[in-house]
Amino acid sequence: MAIRINKILRELNIDLTTLECLLYVLGYKESKLTYNTKVSDDVTLSLQGFDFKNTDFLKYIEVAAKAGVYDKQNKVTPKLKIDGYIDLNEDNLKKKNQTEISTLPPLIYNEKKSFWISELAILSPLKDINYITIGSFDNTKELPLYSVLIGTNGVGKSSLMRDIIDFFIDLYDCVDDSKSLSSNKGWIKGIKYHIDGIECEIIKIGKKYFSKINNHIRSLSDLRLPDLVACNFGAFDKFPTQKISSSIQTTRYDVPYYKYVGAHVNGNIISSSAIAFRLLFTLSEQMNKRQRQNVLSTLDFIKYDHKLSLSYSLVMKVQRENRVLWEISRQVKKTKDFSNLTEKERNEKITQLYQFYNSKTSSGNPNHNYELDLDKDNDSNNSLEELQCIYRLKQYGLVSSVNVIFYKQGCHITSEEMSSGEFAMLSTILSISTAVSNPHSLVLIDEPEQSLHPNWQMSIIDNLDRAITKQSCHFLIATHSHMLVSDLPINRSSVVQLEKDELGILKGIPISDCTYGWSAEEVLLKVFKTATDRNRYFGERIGNLLEKMGKNSINPKEVTGELKELQEISRHLSDIDPMKMILNTIVKTYNN
Repeated sequence: MAIRINKILRELNIDLTTLECLLYVLGYKESKLTYNTKVSDDVTLSLQGFDFKNTDFLKYIEVAAKAGVYDKQNKVTPKLKIDGYIDLNEDNLKKKNQTEISTLPPLIYNEKKSFWISELAILSPLKDINYITIGSFDNTKELPLYSVLIGTNGVGKSSLMRDIIDFFIDLYDCVDDSKSLSSNKGWIKGIKYHIDGIECEIIKIGKKYFSKINNHIRSLSDLRLPDLVACNFGAFDKFPTQKISSSIQTTRYDVPYYKYVGAHVNGNIISSSAIAFRLLFTLSEQMNKRQRQNVLSTLDFIKYDHKLSLSYSLVMKVQRENRVLWEISRQVKKTKDFSNLTEKERNEKITQLYQFYNSKTSSGNPNHNYELDLDKDNDSNNSLEELQCIYRLKQYGLVSSVNVIFYKQGCHITSEEMSSGEFAMLSTILSISTAVSNPHSLVLIDEPEQSLHPNWQMSIIDNLDRAITKQSCHFLIATHSHMLVSDLPINRSSVVQLEKDELGILKGIPISDCTYGWSAEEVLLKVFKTATDRNRYFGERIGNLLEKMGKNSINPKEVTGELKELQEISRHLSDIDPMKMILNTIVKTYNN
């Protein structure tokens, strides 16, 4: 016996979008449904047997996994059997449904901007869902939020952040094109985030996405999505990079809502000079009062002068048959950044670049210098336009070499001569500052403490706070730095410890305490579970345990748990450390 979709919707009091989601979760393969479609009874029985209204939305992933949706060779899920169509007017059925089914409440986003990720749902090999709580905030002041991921080497912090990027890239594909190009390889199958006062839950069922917005399953088109920024200036970067200078999207990451800022271009690591030159160009395109102040404060922090210069060499080409003009025209027409220009604007850009090249080569001298005094208002002249011309000609092969020069107490220092720590701080802060233009931004940073002195590690958050003013973006930072953790701001930060259980399944343990102002030893012990020799907090913890045991204010189960954790921490101490020897004596005596 068959039943019409219109009747199922009325009986379950759901709309067509919700029904499509539930069918995917239950493992039915996609079929185009309309209000007058008739389906077999087994579909109705499956829907009635699924208590979807009392099941957590992210838990739908587990239901789908057990239905075989994520299996590589999905032979479990049946094709939705269509038993025919009723010859009734589709529009009339839709109107009838809308009058008989509870309508969705209006979706009203706040004008005050806010964004953060609160939870990740990870599907384990056992087809269970592991929830990783990232943070819960009350961001009423439109300030940056910080969530820090910690864990031992190899636990998967970098891979998890890459997986978050892939999840959102695929989600954008679904929203924009009503299809997904994703695979099922990623760990993450669900994300819960808050944006402008609205809670959004997204699940990935097979290769399709579904959304629950403020407790109602709704169309993906109702979502507001964040921009993505990924930053890592290390050699072993796992973030996806982008293609430079191409008007055609060559990879799935060449999209306007994802920005990579790091040490790699087109998949290859580049020199510090090339990074500095690219950074200068990006700043020149966005140079306003805020960005100028960011540059000045960052240079002040590393104790450099407010002056930059550029030495560069032009490629001298024979003007036969206007070869240079032809080359510039060809390159401008295929440059991604110019793809949205009109024909007239593109021709003006060609003329500007060609005239600049001619003005510099007319003397016959290929070597030139460019200077930028950041204490002066260069926006009023052509200084920044000149820098943009140099950058484009370098992309087009008409500038052969470029060297960025900084100044320290009047002495010039090339970008190659800067210390790795100085350059890391400068490039990280300014690159992120230029990349974050949307208050709904998720900024992922992998190990920003590389090459930094402990004092500078403590200042990373302060520098980011100054650079990203009046932006409610969410920073997700993977780190091994206990100094960085001790500087996290109160009420707008969280720490999550990642670890794998005996089956290799990733778990996330939130650190409930506020870590602001903690000493290095306290952070190492309480957050990183690492004790140093003569660690006074480790000693205090043993003393507190002995005191409770002496007063009989702690039960045996609690004693066992505390001793187990203290033994785990003491693994990092030498065998002759007095506190470790005391602990071993306590354990031995207690067990006997």
